[in-house]
Amino acid sequence: MAAFESLREHWLGVGTELIVRATRSICDGSVLNADHGRAATSARIEEWSSVLPLYQTDNSSETVRFSA
Repeated sequence: MAAFESLREHWLGVGTELIVRATRSICDGSVLNADHGRAATSARIEEWSSVLPLYQTDNSSETVRFSA
């Protein structure tokens, strides 16, 4: 019985290690995707920030509406 418990604990440790390694890879991929998304968003904000002044009017009380 002790041998079975020892074997079971060993395999639980191995299984846990595999889960940790797999999860770490998933998390690293998620961080990479998030970093890429932030960089893309930042680039779009910079692009629109340079264009926005072209559309500003002297009358700031006007409401501008648009739709896609």
